[in-house]
Amino acid sequence: MSVSATVERGAERLPLALVIVALVAAAINLPGPNGLLVLLCVAVFLAGAALLWRPGEPPIFLFIFGYQWLQASVSAFHSNWLGIDVSDYSPYGGENKRAIVLTLVGLLALAVGMRAGAGPPAAQASDSARRIARSQLVERWFWLYCASSIVAFAALFVAALAPGFSQPLIALAALKWAFFLMFAYASFVRGAAANLLFAATFLFELGASLGGFFSDFKTVMYFTMFAMAMAGIRLRLRAAFSAALLAVLIVASGIVWTAVKDQYRQFASGGSDSQAVLVDFGSRLSMLAALTGNLDQLAIETAADNLVRRISYVELLGVVLVRVPDLMPYEYGANLLDAVSRPFMPRVLFSDKSEIDDTLRTSLYTGGISGAYRSTSISLGYMTDLYIDFGQYLIMPVIGLLGYFYGRIYSGLIGARRSSPLLGSAIASSILVQAALLEVSLPKLIGGIAVSVLIAALFMTYVAPKWLPWLADPSE
Repeated sequence: MSVSATVERGAERLPLALVIVALVAAAINLPGPNGLLVLLCVAVFLAGAALLWRPGEPPIFLFIFGYQWLQASVSAFHSNWLGIDVSDYSPYGGENKRAIVLTLVGLLALAVGMRAGAGPPAAQASDSARRIARSQLVERWFWLYCASSIVAFAALFVAALAPGFSQPLIALAALKWAFFLMFAYASFVRGAAANLLFAATFLFELGASLGGFFSDFKTVMYFTMFAMAMAGIRLRLRAAFSAALLAVLIVASGIVWTAVKDQYRQFASGGSDSQAVLVDFGSRLSMLAALTGNLDQLAIETAADNLVRRISYVELLGVVLVRVPDLMPYEYGANLLDAVSRPFMPRVLFSDKSEIDDTLRTSLYTGGISGAYRSTSISLGYMTDLYIDFGQYLIMPVIGLLGYFYGRIYSGLIGARRSSPLLGSAIASSILVQAALLEVSLPKLIGGIAVSVLIAALFMTYVAPKWLPWLADPSE
């Protein structure tokens, strides 16, 4: 993926582009049956983007907010496209419109919290990151990424053998994406020659991610976009083409995966109806290729519709709004307390700690909608979990505090005494990316981030200063 661009500080035009696209989308959808709801969606998007746009830094906050905004609002846009009221969109019934509004307000509270926790954009930190990226040959960043990939592979291998230690080992493996981000960023700030090496790495990561049980191939695309935005690329023709190609690749791969994933997962699990991969890599790739090659226009159109409906994640909240508190009482913070306490109760010491069964909990609070699937975990999502705890009013300050927690993680890592803004922002992005989905349950969200922060703190305190001293700012 060759990106030829003039890299300049400020990338101020991106927010303007977002404003124009948002206003055009609002104007097109305003005459539809959900025009006012779409207008609210656009207003919340613009407000969140204005709060979270940070030129020269990884757009992790904007990604967290933006992806969840898409999950909250896409059903309103899709309903307009179909010419129906959004209340009739969900096959489960429930208060879909109220769920969208509640989620949008919650996302605004999350954005305010993230901005408050992270503070204003730090131009000095951005300058420092650029100096560090330019202070080393791009090959050195590449070998650092390779070393992190080996560590990640080893950590995941050991995690499979020792499930009791899986959570910290998975957190260690996820640090690989911090080093991928730094390598990509260093490549983009240097220009086209360095991008040849990055292009090969990107294609390798994309190919290696194919054949898994889940759609992990999107991760490399997301972190590539983070690096491009962080580098402040002002897109000329070739760069704009590369960025557009990446966006098309994400959408197209999502549609294809939606079309083939059920048959593929059944094959990969050996018909066991579980999440275990029991078929060799070559056979899985062959099956993916065969399933993809058999897709026709009708299958692709159906998959595109299903993908939009899959991205939308407010329908379960709509059902819960009907049932809680009228049929089931609030939990008054019990779910949040469980989520916060779990990271401090490692399974190797607390063998009787209960398993997190998202599907069972979803079935309980929706009256059996989720069924009892074993091959896929179906979660209510963290925002629905918090609604069950606190109701529609008290939930907002709690979500704001959650956003503040994210912001403090980011600011703490980029300002760590024994680290640097480049390493800190890259590691923060690799940690916080797990907060980008509405469907993640509260216990998994809090637990995953807490353990990841602990692993990152140990790495930045004891490993990086000794073995990677060149990651410090050369001007300091």
